[in-house]
Amino acid sequence: LQFFPKGDVHCKDRSNCSIWLCTDAPPNLQMKMRIGDVERTSGSSDFCNFEDAIRDGSIVIHMEVAPPSPDATPQKPPVVHQSLQLQGLEVAEWRLFNAADLLRSGQLVTSPPFRFHHVLLGDMYLELLPREDLPGHCAVFFRCRVPTMRLGVKLEDSSGAFCKTFESIGKSSPEDDLKASRFLGINAAAPRVIQPDGSLTIRATLEQVVAIPGKLAELMPRLDERVHWPKRL
Repeated sequence: LQFFPKGDVHCKDRSNCSIWLCTDAPPNLQMKMRIGDVERTSGSSDFCNFEDAIRDGSIVIHMEVAPPSPDATPQKPPVVHQSLQLQGLEVAEWRLFNAADLLRSGQLVTSPPFRFHHVLLGDMYLELLPREDLPGHCAVFFRCRVPTMRLGVKLEDSSGAFCKTFESIGKSSPEDDLKASRFLGINAAAPRVIQPDGSLTIRATLEQVVAIPGKLAELMPRLDERVHWPKRL
């Protein structure tokens, strides 16, 4: 079990907690999870309100798992081989080495975390989602954890055939970004998109800091000033 009292990276309400079950069982596993008065048939980034889940100073997680069907065959997710390189605080290059397998899996893939502009803005990520409605295509998203932050970013593939600049909004979900067209669409069958070694490379560039929460904006110059303070030896 993975339990996040303050919510995971995809949690939309910071007063909620997240819980997930990690298993090699088939995806059609029948289960029930309950915290307090909230019961679900799967884990969730917004499972329930953290404060409401506390009973006598503790949180109890109940879980029931039905026996697997005799004819069920385990399905392992594809192994993700990836790398991330940063150029300063404005450019990140994400490389996925087994791109064809990842696209066939239909699963969301998340990059290692990185930070743009300033360390106080927290971790940021790139995400790749194979499109069920467009076979062979995928959507690439830019993610940041600060709810009210807005960043102007440019995403492009290494071939230069697909490139898009848009405004990323903190804590947005893939569903929200697909509806608002805040993503880079890629046709993996296009020439030079998938490299001869089977890799797909996505380049993210920070073009503009549109909006930063007021408290963070106030703390940033103070943190920068501390860098120049005398060091204790």
